[in-house]
Amino acid sequence: MNPVVLVDTREWALEVVRAIKEAGCGVLKTRLEVGDYVAGDFVFERKSVDDFVNSVVEGRLFEQAERLRSSGMRPVVVVEGDLWGELRFRRVSPNAVLGALLALASMGVGLIYTEDRAQTGALVCLAARRESSRRGVKAPVARKRGVDVRSLQIALLASLPGIGPRRAEELLRRYGTPLNALLNYRSWNVDDRSHMAIKRVLETPYGDSSTLDDFLG
Repeated sequence: MNPVVLVDTREWALEVVRAIKEAGCGVLKTRLEVGDYVAGDFVFERKSVDDFVNSVVEGRLFEQAERLRSSGMRPVVVVEGDLWGELRFRRVSPNAVLGALLALASMGVGLIYTEDRAQTGALVCLAARRESSRRGVKAPVARKRGVDVRSLQIALLASLPGIGPRRAEELLRRYGTPLNALLNYRSWNVDDRSHMAIKRVLETPYGDSSTLDDFLG
């Protein structure tokens, strides 16, 4: 009997489902509380590079990662496409994403890059095949648990130009809270270019179409 992958009913990427079937796994559509796919003991959250970057910028990534981790299964975020090419296209600071990747690692959430949806489907089926002999397929249930506030605080400050995770931790130790750090950003020990870029990020009105090319180029 072929291993079965659970697919959330809200997951609309038909190419992934087709690739799962072509790789030799069965598919069962069901409403999942957590994740997009369940294969054996793995729960996968699938994200295009565009959605991944948006979730970092908007802060959704860490809430989703915490829900994955709370399921008691092995959580994995799958990022489809060229992430670094997307950052260049979007003009998003790589530090923001690097900080997010470190935060995911500290939360125990796996991260796998795939080229496209077909490769994601092959990955999910491979996970189902490896796990099929160990246990049956079972839908995950999110358990309520405290959000890892420390990781969120580091990721928040690390996303600013010229900061990064290590300096973000130094700022938190110095100022105590992200709010105190932000209120005192003019006294941060960073170079003038980073100061100007941070000032632009924090003080530019929402909706302004200017970029940080002059500071980050």
